[in-house]
Amino acid sequence: MKITVINGTMRHGSTWHCKNLLVEKIAQWEETQVREFYLPKDMADFCSGCFSCFLKGEDSCPQSDQIQPIVAALEEADLVILTSPVYGLDVSGQLKALLDHLCFMWLSHRPNPKMFNKVGISFATTAGAGLAHTTKTMQNSLKFWGVKKRFASKQRVAAMKWSDIPEKKRSQIEKEMAQLAKKATASVANIEHSTAPLFRKMMFKMMKQAMIKNDWNPTDRNHWEAHGWLNGTKPF
Repeated sequence: MKITVINGTMRHGSTWHCKNLLVEKIAQWEETQVREFYLPKDMADFCSGCFSCFLKGEDSCPQSDQIQPIVAALEEADLVILTSPVYGLDVSGQLKALLDHLCFMWLSHRPNPKMFNKVGISFATTAGAGLAHTTKTMQNSLKFWGVKKRFASKQRVAAMKWSDIPEKKRSQIEKEMAQLAKKATASVANIEHSTAPLFRKMMFKMMKQAMIKNDWNPTDRNHWEAHGWLNGTKPF
């Protein structure tokens, strides 16, 4: 199984340990190839809002040299993992900056067919509040990328460091990671035969009608035409 991990910080804290537990558990079920990115080391810049990726193509992004290796790794993966501790009741600024850069491949712009048969997992940990909103931010990107099967792990650890988490809580997390590993492994194995998300079907149908009438962004429209989606070819 090919796994691509986007680490929302470079800190090896509770989120990192939970993610590591999951990857280790998956490796007990399947042979794995893991590629990891750490933010901001692997993508240090904020989106400038220049619209270049939307109007001219993603290669025209000022940060294309940082973005394209990450996109390539996402395309190659069977399982995509997004992680972030809760910062200000949301994902880290570093992860948000990356997700902003990747909006060009949302269903509402130029959806990437290579994302349609993937499994995605989001990880969020916190010492206090904010898990729901932080998880939603990551899940929204997975959903709008067209990822077929999504899971979320939310851990309220009530500690600033992994070593400060009570042993009972860490044992509980380990059990949950084992269960999630089993579900994720099974989902990857059966992804071709799993049911497509209703949201994806509805969003694609709505955007198809918008693209038929699209005279404001030829880059997006040409993408849909090149895949035959405006002429009846079904992507899933």
